Amino acid sequence: MSDPDARQINPEASKQALRQQLLAQRRALSPERLAAGSNRLTAKLVAHPRWIEARGLAAFVGVRGEVDTRPLLELALAAGKRVWLPRLTGPGRMRFWPCEELSQLELGRMGLLEPPIHTPGAGDGVVAPGSEHGVDLMLVPGLGFGRDGARLGFGAGHYDRALAGRHASPQLELPPLCGVCLAEFIDPPGGPIPMVDHDLRMNYLVSDQGVEQLTPGG
Repeated sequence: MSDPDARQINPEASKQALRQQLLAQRRALSPERLAAGSNRLTAKLVAHPRWIEARGLAAFVGVRGEVDTRPLLELALAAGKRVWLPRLTGPGRMRFWPCEELSQLELGRMGLLEPPIHTPGAGDGVVAPGSEHGVDLMLVPGLGFGRDGARLGFGAGHYDRALAGRHASPQLELPPLCGVCLAEFIDPPGGPIPMVDHDLRMNYLVSDQGVEQLTPGG
């Protein structure tokens, strides 16, 4: 059994131990479970009012055991929604570019599928798109999530850094943050997921069980 006091004293060590646990759990997923769960998740999300009303979204392309988001992105593009996807631009750095065709995706760092940087009019990309870019929803990947809004990533801090500027600016509002995963990665054994002051909490969880609105920190 995990020790809550130990997690508070050394949250980074606790996060790393939980990462190893969830990575092993992800590797053990069968292709059938991942495909079926991804399909159910897609169906649940596209029926939700948040999705239906969104003009556009910032999202990601699932790889290496993540939820397969490509059908979701195709549905968004077919519905006329603007889709922004991340691209790693250096150690610990990430920016978003719009993507109009998934066939444009390029193999990037860490085996990720990334949008091209030569999108007309996209310039140098955007650190974190928001309502001024037509983005009303942000889908965030993670190894695990808590119903308190906690997120456990890989530890590189790409999303924390990208979103921190918008979060800190009174002029820029963050779109609703939606943690995306299969149901067994919500409130994982060995949790709760440790959080530190700069960690941003999710507003929603999206899984094959449905879309849950959260009260971050509650």
